[in-house]
Amino acid sequence: MQLVIEWVTNIILFLLFAVIIDFLLPSGTMQKYVKMAVGLMLLLVMLAPVLRLASVDPEQLVASALARVSDGREGEEEIKNQIEQQKKEIQASQRAYILEQMAVQLENDANEELMEKYGLKADVNVYAKPRDDWRMPDDIKTIEVVLSKQRPAGAVEPVVIDTTKPPASSEGDVSLAEEVRAFLAGRWEIDEDKIDVQFRGRE
Repeated sequence: MQLVIEWVTNIILFLLFAVIIDFLLPSGTMQKYVKMAVGLMLLLVMLAPVLRLASVDPEQLVASALARVSDGREGEEEIKNQIEQQKKEIQASQRAYILEQMAVQLENDANEELMEKYGLKADVNVYAKPRDDWRMPDDIKTIEVVLSKQRPAGAVEPVVIDTTKPPASSEGDVSLAEEVRAFLAGRWEIDEDKIDVQFRGRE
């Protein structure tokens, strides 16, 4: 009789304990796992007399059940991390595509007038700041513009080698690069400091 009273008392006390835990825990994933663990422990408390007769250690079973719950949480965390990593990879791919398309649009917008004014063609690359939420054009870090001189189709530029003259100075290229940078800044409505102009084959 004493064994039955002790068994019922343990069940009642455990239920009170479970109710208190349920009130204290915030809602979320943690609550789900705690409820699972509490349910397993309640089952073990109810089966305690049978387990005692079968000479099975309840504490060992509780430890094993909690370990499985912990493993389940770790597995779920790993899945979440994998999903987050895939999400970042997809976002990076989308951003790379957006920057590529932006560069193409900038080229198309400027090249016709560059050809008419300066006889130049621009190859454009756009680089943005590493942010989760882009705000264009504020988050553009650099627009790299590589200029190359163009000649009309079929035209052949004569090659003249004069060893009596020193190599041509790059001051003209610097001046032209500054002029093109100012032109592109106005054309694209972006700060000149964000535009890096270079000539192909020159540093």
